[in-house]
Amino acid sequence: MDWTVVSYRLGTTAMTRKVVRIIIIDDQQLVRQGLAGLFQADGGFEVVADYGSGPEAFEQINLHRPEVAIVDIQIPGLDGISVGRRLKQLSPTTEIVYLTSTHSDDQAREAFESGGRSYLLKTCSFEELALATRKAADGDFYLTGPPSSDMIAEYVRPLLSNQRPGGQVTTREKEIARLLADGYSTKEAADVLNISVKTAEAHRASIMKKLNAKNVTDIVKYCIRNQIIET
Repeated sequence: MDWTVVSYRLGTTAMTRKVVRIIIIDDQQLVRQGLAGLFQADGGFEVVADYGSGPEAFEQINLHRPEVAIVDIQIPGLDGISVGRRLKQLSPTTEIVYLTSTHSDDQAREAFESGGRSYLLKTCSFEELALATRKAADGDFYLTGPPSSDMIAEYVRPLLSNQRPGGQVTTREKEIARLLADGYSTKEAADVLNISVKTAEAHRASIMKKLNAKNVTDIVKYCIRNQIIET
């Protein structure tokens, strides 16, 4: 059976290539070390940590605040999809890339229901994994495998139809939104994130446009709905 690659972009503006901060969760140390070496050699990624289980990652997720977590679905104990779901609760701005040794439509559905951005077989090449990881960091979806047309219609197309007029809110914009919702001024947010005030103001303007927000109260509501801040 031929394997199908399905890639969906929710945003409308191409993003400048940046270094993506990632963590790797896999029970096999050799796999973690191998992936870490490949990502570091690529130059477009920074592996900030790797873990042999989900609970290990839960303890430090807010310390590292990775943009992407690469999670093996078949890890022993707490399964990978449950791990991904919990990571999204602890760090809503972290996107999840799932790796799996076996495929089923039910498993793929559950992966995307949990908040996953990408779903790949472990037989994929590193080039494909790197592509899916970068797409996840940019707010896009990536699916590889023999997905049924029903699954694509049920999960991916609705995401496209519900995209915001201004495009997908980026990871950096979510960070700005969280700080604004927490009461920081734009200048204070810039200081926290170590960016210029002008850049922070541009991010704020972009957030307002994408959310069709009239004021900071609308940003707070968005952050609460998406669990970016706690109520």
